[in-house]
Amino acid sequence: MLNEYLLPGDGVFPEGITEGPDGVTFYVSSYAQGTIFRGHLDRAETEVWQPAGADGRTQAAGMAVDPAGRLLVCGGQTGRLFGYDTGSGALVARHRVPDPTLLNDVCVAGGYAYLTDSARPVLWRVPLGAAVGAPEEWLTVPDPGELPYLNGIVALDAGATLLVAAQGTGRLWRVEVATGTVEPVDVGGVPVNGDGMVVVGDLVYACDNIDLPDGGAEYVLTALRPAPDRRSAAIAGRWPQRLTDTPTTVAHLGDRLLLVHSQFAGQHDGSAAAPFTVGAVPVPPAG
Repeated sequence: MLNEYLLPGDGVFPEGITEGPDGVTFYVSSYAQGTIFRGHLDRAETEVWQPAGADGRTQAAGMAVDPAGRLLVCGGQTGRLFGYDTGSGALVARHRVPDPTLLNDVCVAGGYAYLTDSARPVLWRVPLGAAVGAPEEWLTVPDPGELPYLNGIVALDAGATLLVAAQGTGRLWRVEVATGTVEPVDVGGVPVNGDGMVVVGDLVYACDNIDLPDGGAEYVLTALRPAPDRRSAAIAGRWPQRLTDTPTTVAHLGDRLLLVHSQFAGQHDGSAAAPFTVGAVPVPPAG
């Protein structure tokens, strides 16, 4: 069983990851270059699946695969949303939302894709049918706080509920899809600076960071156990991660979690260096 997957190239600075439709492949995005890599659980090195800059894709962040086997890719500050056929690799959709924007993460549920915008407290909704429709500005998070930086998003309850992490404020938001109601999740006063998240059973695992008194941050993998009504959640576990890895996003394949090692901290201080990798760990037991 492999513990690490290599991403070819220099200056990759990966950000997003998602599971492929076959349960053994996965896709990784490069925020710095826009490359999309494809990996396989049994192969140590990933391949360039969509090259940097193709189709105007100069940044790539969160991703998700819809039931039709289309890979949806958030384009970060470019405001673009891309769709690719995972079978042929063909571009099947390209849309753009107005500035200012930072399309960061995406989940798929109930015939729609839902996208977080880190530049303003907005969720975008994309209809998914025979084609990937244009994003609509669906709802605004009320009283979001200063610089909320919406980021990770997952769907629960067969798509009836969304959980959205506001990385800038440490809040977790519950969205009732049918009514558009948005309310904060009670996590017992514990900030959750959630980046990418994934649902595993009754738990939500989040790439998280804890603010330190000196202005730095400690990176952790946090397990949350939402209550049945999703209005509260308990911290079920926290596992330290290396600052040099700066994990940003997590996927679940088999009995393992795949963690993107972005090296964003090293990008800021100049210490980042190839190879860029994705780590693989057994799903940690939570209390």
